[in-house]
Amino acid sequence: MIMQNSRTLIVQKYGGSSLATADHIRRVARHVVERKKQGCELVVVVSAMGKTTDNLVTLGHELNPNPDKREMDMLLSSGEQISIAALALAINEIGAYQAISFTGAQVGILTDGNHGNARILHIDGERIREELAKDRIVVIAGFQGVSEGNDITTLGRGGSDTTAAALAAALQADGCEIMSDIDGIYTADPAKVPSAKRIDNIHYDEALEMAAGGAKMLHKTSIEFAKRHNINLSLGSSLSGRIGTTVFSAPIGRGAVTGVSADEDIAVIRFALNQNDALRIPHLFSKNKIHLKLWQSVQGLGLAGVSRGDGNYALRLIREMTTDAHLETEWALLAIVGDGIGVGTAVAEQLFDVLHNLNIDYKAVIPGELFLKVLCPQARIKVALDGVHQKMFSI
Repeated sequence: MIMQNSRTLIVQKYGGSSLATADHIRRVARHVVERKKQGCELVVVVSAMGKTTDNLVTLGHELNPNPDKREMDMLLSSGEQISIAALALAINEIGAYQAISFTGAQVGILTDGNHGNARILHIDGERIREELAKDRIVVIAGFQGVSEGNDITTLGRGGSDTTAAALAAALQADGCEIMSDIDGIYTADPAKVPSAKRIDNIHYDEALEMAAGGAKMLHKTSIEFAKRHNINLSLGSSLSGRIGTTVFSAPIGRGAVTGVSADEDIAVIRFALNQNDALRIPHLFSKNKIHLKLWQSVQGLGLAGVSRGDGNYALRLIREMTTDAHLETEWALLAIVGDGIGVGTAVAEQLFDVLHNLNIDYKAVIPGELFLKVLCPQARIKVALDGVHQKMFSI
């Protein structure tokens, strides 16, 4: 049985860019020690150093153009094992506290067997609690777990964020702090829109839509975990150690735009099919675990939008139903996020006015309760993003 402790328990997560070099790791170690000095129990989740995961993916495909997913998980999970040991060594060198590192399997992060995109089923927090009781800083590998068949698995894109949120839920932590080189959630990606402003507070649902719309500050699955378990989630800077954005559950004000995002990871399939068969496509994609980002079908003429990595597979599935199907990769989804901003609102009118004035020929509109998305040419997406952001957030 896991005994609860009256001390505040915090789960922190540091991403790969924050751990890219030995100097970066030493800086993170100093921030971790300073956080610990504030009197909390501390669990730290880390990603692989810098571009390690990308380099390992390249290596795997150089060795085998069609690699086995199980062996790729074995290969990719090694990156985080380097990070946890390196950070623990750096913390221990400071000398104020003792750190101990663990892989996902060692702390009982149990997943299903879906290699490359596994889902966390359960976390046994006993080992972690034992080490926290010794006043140690527990450093855990993100992005990975172990299946019921005792095989190493990885969690897919944003897996370390997901690990941190899942650990916070399992340990009933008082807070989960996602630390990166971006000090919070912004009204747009600051790398694409320099005038973007940091958002101090954002609702879970708005954060979910920002993440789903292409914002890279936080991964969708981690927000879902936080919302489901009512975790205090915040984002901060790995450079300064300060928190910039807090995600909360208070009611949202009606009609306010929270942010603008662009999702360039989309492949669009145009198809011609009788309407009854066309309506089978969403079910077909769901059965094959293909996430549908865009769907439009009128009298059998339609568009289906998926992640680019799923594009060719999705095209093959549709071509089993009709030969009149074509894959296009020159599109991007522009989204505005907020409460009560759908078609028919003043905010929607402003969005369409901007696109019209910029001569941007959009092809589809996706309305939602908390978002409005428009399919735009990828070649014009930065212009669209800049223009819409300036209109929505100009003082």
